Amino acid sequence: MEVGAEGFARHLPRLRRRILRATFVALDMEFTGLHSTSLQNNEPSLFDSPAERYVKARQGVQRFTLVQLGLAIFSKENSNKYVVHSYNFFLFPSTLGVKDVEFTLSASSIQFLSHYGFDYNKFLKDGIPYMNEVQEKFLRQHLLAGTWKICSTSNADRDVMKKAIDEVTTWIAAAKEGDTLILQDLSGYHMIEVQLVLRQALENVWTEPLGDKKVMVKKVNPEHRQLLENSSYDYCKEELILLSARGFTNLFKILVKVKKPLVGHNMLMDLMHLHDKFYRPLPESYEEFKRNIHNLFPVIIDTKTVTKSVQKKCLFPRVSSLVEAYAVLCR
Repeated sequence: MEVGAEGFARHLPRLRRRILRATFVALDMEFTGLHSTSLQNNEPSLFDSPAERYVKARQGVQRFTLVQLGLAIFSKENSNKYVVHSYNFFLFPSTLGVKDVEFTLSASSIQFLSHYGFDYNKFLKDGIPYMNEVQEKFLRQHLLAGTWKICSTSNADRDVMKKAIDEVTTWIAAAKEGDTLILQDLSGYHMIEVQLVLRQALENVWTEPLGDKKVMVKKVNPEHRQLLENSSYDYCKEELILLSARGFTNLFKILVKVKKPLVGHNMLMDLMHLHDKFYRPLPESYEEFKRNIHNLFPVIIDTKTVTKSVQKKCLFPRVSSLVEAYAVLCR
């Protein structure tokens, strides 16, 4: 099942339940690039120590980003049967904040994704936002100070905001207390930004999201608005905004909390991106990275390591990719 930003919040409760019941989970990721070639002496070498390989890979992880994460949730039904639920999540860095996120594209990686039918429109238009703890702390501080902003230079985004604000300012001049206006065709962060901008600019309006890309604007007196702001009906509370901005990181936190065995193939880059994009920026020290990852996911099973171990003990062909290993096992 493919999941983008528009449907992610709806799927999250079911994902949580399935992960809680899971025996183990498996993941795979696609990136905008792997190893940065713009830096000298950054090519991976067979003679690299683990720490040296980490330093080289770290530079790539910091330059490139995730575009898709595949998650398979395995639940054991009986002694010889598993049920698996598979999801493909399109991801895009959060733009709700103060610091804009920059990332690099590798021509070969983009060509590879295109060859296998990757949908760039879903990545760009419906990618689920995410942020790590440092970015979340930064956003929280600016929400409290009222200095938040949407990191977008798009003319289309500016036009959406201008249209909504013009519509409200024209309407409110003649509106009576209790009158409402419905703003339509708002999506993603526009739903949040429009409400925050209007509330900041006009003390006699109240806003509520209605779903289906709509926001209700209501004319109220300042006293009534203050009551609403202190009630549970305020959809622009700091925690709710952060919940939306965290996006896929909410699912990452569930995976970390339940500590289910994590399965993947050739997982170093996957684990580094998990750490960097959803937890904290990658540390300089390889040893610190290992400690952090093992605290997050105590049980990690890398099928490439498993096949190498089997090769030493059994008459198992030398294979590298998961497809090759699967083909051998199916003979």
